[in-house]
Amino acid sequence: MNNNKRAFTETKIYPIVFMILVAAIFGAILSVFYHATKEKVALHAELRLKTAILSLFDLPQEDVEISYLEHIKEKQIAGLDYYVAVSNDSTLGYCFHVTGSGMWGTITALLALDTDFKEIIGLTILDQNETPGLGGRITEEKFQSQFSGKKIRENQEIVYYRLIDESEQASELEINQITGATSSSKAVVDIIYENLQNIIFIIAEKDDKYYE
Repeated sequence: MNNNKRAFTETKIYPIVFMILVAAIFGAILSVFYHATKEKVALHAELRLKTAILSLFDLPQEDVEISYLEHIKEKQIAGLDYYVAVSNDSTLGYCFHVTGSGMWGTITALLALDTDFKEIIGLTILDQNETPGLGGRITEEKFQSQFSGKKIRENQEIVYYRLIDESEQASELEINQITGATSSSKAVVDIIYENLQNIIFIIAEKDDKYYE
């Protein structure tokens, strides 16, 4: 009868126990780092958001916190959060969070509209997971700036911008798509169209003068 005992490291269960221990250790380390940096990440995200809103309205950004408090008012109407930009007691426009599906994940952006809700002041992509070098180019100024000055309604209907080749001259109702990234370009157009439907519906419901 063989009474020799095998070392635990030689048993079949050892690799399982070892992997569990390693996973637990690295999980604990990641948890510590997450909680240690959570507040800093949140503050950075907040600063980035405030800077983006100020930038859309060409407002001062030397001291973001002071400028934001002076020029941006946070509002809500019928469950819709938005921002009002003001300067010298005059309203410059309104800014809304807009989100939707991209090719590989959610695209989040800020959409600034004029006070009459007739045209886009500007668009800034905040977060996206599109293909780097292709769909990821939706964050480029060249693409985003195309939406500035575009009218959002025609015959009281929300405009759906037609995508054309990047090399062509775009009309008032057209957007130059990114070459090799038609899906991502279309996703941005879809997001603007779909979110505007909701924004305009809520504003129209609350403001009888909207359609005058």
